Amino acid sequence: MTSRTNFCLVLLLVLGVSMPFLASAYWLSLITQILIFGMLALGVELMLGHAGLFSLCHAAFFSVAAYTVAILQVRYGLPTVIAAPAGIFLGTLLGCIFGLSVRTRGVYFILVTLAMGYIIWGVGYRWASFTGGDSGVTNIPAPEVAGFSAADPMAYYYLVLVVLSLTLFAYRRLIYSPFGLVLRGIKSGEKRMLSLGFNPAAHLYIAFVISAMIASLAGVLYAYFNKFVNPVSASLHISVEAVLMGIVGGTGTILGPLIGAGLVLGLRNWVSSFFTLHLAVMGLVFIAVVIWAPGGVMGIFKKWLTDAKER
Repeated sequence: MTSRTNFCLVLLLVLGVSMPFLASAYWLSLITQILIFGMLALGVELMLGHAGLFSLCHAAFFSVAAYTVAILQVRYGLPTVIAAPAGIFLGTLLGCIFGLSVRTRGVYFILVTLAMGYIIWGVGYRWASFTGGDSGVTNIPAPEVAGFSAADPMAYYYLVLVVLSLTLFAYRRLIYSPFGLVLRGIKSGEKRMLSLGFNPAAHLYIAFVISAMIASLAGVLYAYFNKFVNPVSASLHISVEAVLMGIVGGTGTILGPLIGAGLVLGLRNWVSSFFTLHLAVMGLVFIAVVIWAPGGVMGIFKKWLTDAKER
């Protein structure tokens, strides 16, 4: 499966590089958005698919990073080389605080992360003098580093593609490392890992912080892509959508979050064009996947490969 994964990653990279020459401006914008939200789903997937914890607060890290970039560049005129790292740092720092939630398990973890996410969402709405309230922060400039500007949609697409590729490479190294094996061991049997001398709480905390850093990186890219950020970016809807992307694509996989992001965002854009209650459709999709395809798209693909091999 490792060689197949490598082949799929290389194939997707080649397809990604050629995409600007194959797609229209609309589709290039949608694909860029899919890559960004796929990265957010990847952060959620680290906790859900490998640690077995269902987090509902990753939109908070996503939003804090986006707001940091927006405020520093729009209001204080700081350059990208300061604003972007600051966004990732503050989002990860919030993850260090919220990471204390790993002391809980099951439904209690879900409720704690849900409450934490609502704190950031509430601050975004109520602290209007700083965050702009419902109006948010607008006119975020394009990222510019050492004279290179990603103002052009194609240039920004390639920037997102490079960042995502490096993130996927690092993510793959992480989940196949001894640390990643310990996480999966904790998911399968925490008490057994504890009896073997491992510290589950410490491993889960580190995983939570790493996942927050990935979500923060996605938030920075989102701010530059959208050129606007408001409290909706910290809403429960974004967190749930990121979880849905991971589940639809297939938990415990590398490519699953990206596939899930493509399906969820593609379906949302299509359905919302003619049906106002498109969120109800997304809910039905989630229910259908959980009942009939719990392994997601990657699970179906793996089953198809196994059946083909047996024949």
